[in-house]
Parts: sequence; C-alpha cells; structure tokens
Amino acid sequence: MTDIEDLLAAAADDTHRPPQHSVEEIVAQGRRSVRRRRIGIVTTSVLTTVAVVGGITAWSTTLNQSDGLAGTPENQTITVDAKTGRVVDNESGTTAQAPPPVSPLSDAEVLKRCKQYDNEYVESNRERGSNTFDKAGTINARWTVLVKSGDRSRLQALFLAPDKSIVSSCTMEGPERPKTNGRYSTTEGFKVPNGQDDQRPQAVQAHVRVPVTGAAQVLVNLIGEPTPRLALVGPEGFFTLGYPTWRDFYPPSPNASPEDWQPAVQRVRAYDAAGKRVYDWKYKKPVRPTPTPIPADVKIKVQPPIILDVELTKDPETGKPLAATPPVSPVSDDQIRTRCKKPDDSYFKDTNGKADDQRTIDAGKITPDWKVVLKTGTGIDFTALLVSPGDNVLAWCHMYDKVDSYDYGRSGVPATGKFGIGMEWGQVPDGVAQIIVDLPKTGSVKALISNGYFIWGLTGGNSDIKKVRVRGYDAQGKKVYDAKHDVDADASGR
Repeated sequence: MTDIEDLLAAAADDTHRPPQHSVEEIVAQGRRSVRRRRIGIVTTSVLTTVAVVGGITAWSTTLNQSDGLAGTPENQTITVDAKTGRVVDNESGTTAQAPPPVSPLSDAEVLKRCKQYDNEYVESNRERGSNTFDKAGTINARWTVLVKSGDRSRLQALFLAPDKSIVSSCTMEGPERPKTNGRYSTTEGFKVPNGQDDQRPQAVQAHVRVPVTGAAQVLVNLIGEPTPRLALVGPEGFFTLGYPTWRDFYPPSPNASPEDWQPAVQRVRAYDAAGKRVYDWKYKKPVRPTPTPIPADVKIKVQPPIILDVELTKDPETGKPLAATPPVSPVSDDQIRTRCKKPDDSYFKDTNGKADDQRTIDAGKITPDWKVVLKTGTGIDFTALLVSPGDNVLAWCHMYDKVDSYDYGRSGVPATGKFGIGMEWGQVPDGVAQIIVDLPKTGSVKALISNGYFIWGLTGGNSDIKKVRVRGYDAQGKKVYDAKHDVDADASGR
C-alpha cells in the first residue's frame, strides 16, 4: 500500500463493506504527513482534486486544469472507420484502444447487485455528516442505468437519479463482491479545505461525465499509455472506461515525493458525431505555494501543568458522567522510540531529504534524545507524541497490531510557538487545566493531558474526521475555552 493510495483511500471502514469515501474526508486526510496503513482498503477514483504534502498544517488545493471547446483543424478531429468502428486520433495519428465491453447483465440485475452497497455508502455518509449535497436517496428502479460495462462477473455501472442531481458509481469484482462505490453531484463542485474549490461539477471532476452536449466519442489518456482509450459513452455525456485495472496515482520517478505523484487520468477529450472535438481537459501540475521558512530557533511553547482544585467527573452542561479519560500507555518510552523508528525511517525514505518545512528533516531521525511527551493506549497499541531535541519538531506516532501497522507524521512548530489543535492531537490552550472533547459516538470524553499536550483516544487507523466541540476548563472547573475543531473522532485506533 503506497502513501498516496493510503491517504486517498482512508474512508474504507473494513473489509466486509465497500469502500465509502467522501471527498471531504479524503482531502482532510491529505493534510497529514506520511502515513502507511496495512488494512484492507482500496483507492478511490476521485483524485483530481487532491494534492498531498507532508506536515499537519500542509496545504490542500485543487489541481489546475484546462478545458474548453476546440476548433476545426484536422488535429482536433477523429476518424471513425465505418467498417471496423476503430477510431483514429488525428492529433497523434494513433488508433485508440477499443472501448470496454457492454455488460451482458440486464439493468435489473445491475441494480440488484449494486443496490445494497449504494445503500450502505449513503448510510455511512449520513452517519459521518459527509456529502451533505446528496439528497437523492439510494438507487432504485426509478434511477437510470447510464452505462454498464463488464462481463457476468465484473461490473462497472453508473446510475442517474430521477432528478438528475446525483450520479452513483458502482464497481463490483463479482456478485456480492463490491470494489468501490461513489456518488457525485452533477451541479456542485468539491469543497477543498484551505484551497480553492474547483467549480466544475463533481461528476466532471471524477471523470464520469463531459460537460458538453452532443458527445458521441470520448477519448481518455492514461499516464504511461502511448495511445488513448475509447470510453463507453452513455446519454448526457456520461462515460466509463470499464472495470479499472490501473492505479489512481503514479510517481514520475521511483524516488518521487508523494506530492509529485500524478493522477492516472491525464487528458479527457470529447467529439461530436461528425468527429469534431468539442471538449478537451488536460491535467496540469498544481503550482504549490511557497512556504515562509520559520527559523530553527523558534521553540515550542507549552502550557505549564496546573494543579486542580475541582476535578470534573461530570459534564458541567448536562450533568452526565464523562467518558473515561484515555489511559496512559503501559509501553515504556524506550519501547515507543524503538517501535516508532520504523515509520520514522519510512518518513525519511519517502521525503528523500526534502520537505516543505525543512526543520522536520533537519531534526534528524528519532533517537533516545527525543522526548516522549504523551502516550496513550492499552496493550501493544499506542498513540504517542515525541518532541525533537531542538524542541521545535513534533512526531505523531500511532502503532497497532503485532505486525506494527502504523500512522505517522511530523510537524514543525508554527512561528507562534503553538501548534494549536489538530486532527490527531492538540496543545493545551493557555489557562486550561482540563479538557472535554464531545465525540459523536462515545460522548463527552475527558481528554488525557500530558506535558502541555492532550489527546482524546487512539488517533490513527481508520479515521473518522468530524468537526467536534472542544471545551477547556480552569483549575476551578470554570469554562475558559470553547471552540469546534476537525478531529479524528473515531479514536479507536483501528
């Protein structure tokens, strides 16, 4: 499992259900550093809106793209052989690969195979508060089967809602063997945290539709392939390349950094019945913002410990007992440093000695001089925070299972000396002695506080990013902090 595949597939909950990936979660998790997961997940097809870089405060933005109508020169046309149906791309002079086969399954059978997993996908998004734009309900006999490709086992199909607001994608390895599901708006673009939203409809960005009328042929260029692929085209510009046999992202070179990987789909063109090009989209590598370097002598500032006069055991607002504070991990500091060297080594290998914040590299690998400032967990599973000897870089390390599966990231302290509250951990705000985090599943949890940092559970593993309320109280139990933050609300570490 590669870092890009792992980051962009983070919404799959387990191996018994189809991957349930919302774009909001994918982009949010793209803000993390190098992460490696060894769980049964697959990649999502909605990748052209995400750029992934290292660091907990990393940027996110949409990929630049160009699209538009074309003129009439010969290189902007195709030639269709009336006898064989083969399509020649007059721009390159090559013959396009044949379109994927039409599925022999009836529309009713296609609906039957996909309905359960679409329903689970919709329900999961509802529980997570994701895809709030989707009001169309689950697929049923009123939905239109736009295109269907495959054989009697494998299947890739698109369904259009009765009100045409949503297109549902269903990919099956076989009967009762789902691969991926997705639902895309036909009118709204994706919302990208800390970036510029792409105004093209989601279905267009997901490469299942061209936004023009009269599209009779669609050619798709995949990275590394010398000739374009001819898509199977349905009504209203919807299309499919069939059952996917390619990955979604590829490195331009063996040692390329994750942020330099490129999407498989490099170009999408559409042609009318006369063979004239009416749409042309090309991938353009995004221009990354240039970060302002922060001097290495900027140190982490933490809230000193505060002795409690009144310890909260019940929620001051509801009177209900607070969920148990996450336990301090029984794993020794030395063992934590030793086990975290595995993902730490991968971090240095994957970044190839370069990072947006060079301090995360200059801090060097984890050694006995790195201080374990927080650790929580039971048994061998733990989530820990380690601070560099220079007191300016923090490593977040989540280890689980006997095979030491892991999530990992490094962050250089901002110019303020304060990290604030991130998705996996936070710094204790000034004047706060005890913290309550309102989690959607477990309820209000009294956070574990250690050395000026806090955590609400085992963050990492299968994350569930939610905007939750974080409340801070002083030594007398008076509320002095109240704000909402995007956090890993699952907190189970799996």
